[in-house]
Amino acid sequence: MRFPIAARPLFARPLLARPLLARPLLARPLLARPLLALPLAAALGAGPALASSPDAWAEFRADVEAKCVAALPETLKNQTVYVDETGTAAYGVALIAGRSASEKARVTFACVYDKETKEAQVTGPIGREFVRVLTERQRAAVLERQKAGKAAPAGDDDAE
Repeated sequence: MRFPIAARPLFARPLLARPLLARPLLARPLLARPLLALPLAAALGAGPALASSPDAWAEFRADVEAKCVAALPETLKNQTVYVDETGTAAYGVALIAGRSASEKARVTFACVYDKETKEAQVTGPIGREFVRVLTERQRAAVLERQKAGKAAPAGDDDAE
């Protein structure tokens, strides 16, 4: 006895009469080409990530330093600039410390540099009781104390 196509069991129906989900993926004309192209696209797009050269990072740090210093609201005396090596994925980060004439004390400014627009924004002055950026001489003294076994914090010598 022959049943109409809709009443037949799924395995007994002709391929084109099966419901859309019961057909194999490659038998669907709208999906066949993209599915066949997917492995090729994945193979071509999965190349090695190219890292920046040391010269490119040095140029980046110099640009961050120049833009951040230019964005300061005032000129600092005995200025020390610390630029993070690579920053984040989207931003460069720097700390600029020095003696402020308006605050009459050593302050630190945090700077955020947008890698895409190449613009820098600076925070307000942060007191040294919250953030302290060491000069090269102070950093060397701390390292010497640590080597000698005295891991004491850096001194408060502002006269540089």
